Amino acid sequence: MTPSPLLSTLIPLIPLAAMAWPLHRIIHQEAFQQKPEIEVKRSPTRRADVSLRAAHPFLEVNVTIGEANWSFASDESLKEIYFPLDDSGNLVLAVNATWPKGTPESALFVEFMPDELETRNHTVWGLEEITEEVEFHWDLTP
Repeated sequence: MTPSPLLSTLIPLIPLAAMAWPLHRIIHQEAFQQKPEIEVKRSPTRRADVSLRAAHPFLEVNVTIGEANWSFASDESLKEIYFPLDDSGNLVLAVNATWPKGTPESALFVEFMPDELETRNHTVWGLEEITEEVEFHWDLTP
């Protein structure tokens, strides 16, 4: 017995009909629209390491940036700090160093190593006590 022509035609059309809905969704998609880039704002604070090297042992060194102050004891030479950096890339660092009485003129090498920026350094010279403001600048243009 031979199958009917109608049944012979419908059997192959059933899988094609099942694929019609997903195919319709793929063909009639909305045009892809790229979302606008979100401007990433930099954190107002950055991380840095401050390293000290002294010609003569010091009693204490204070490093101040704005309102923040970090104190180094005589046995410390490296600290991790977080500091604010304005959009112009300027930073004013105040260094106050104290040496024991009778110490000859001495040098204190201050190395400022911020993440993602170039390292800056400055040498402070003084007798027994010195306070000096040091200004560093970085070009922050991309």
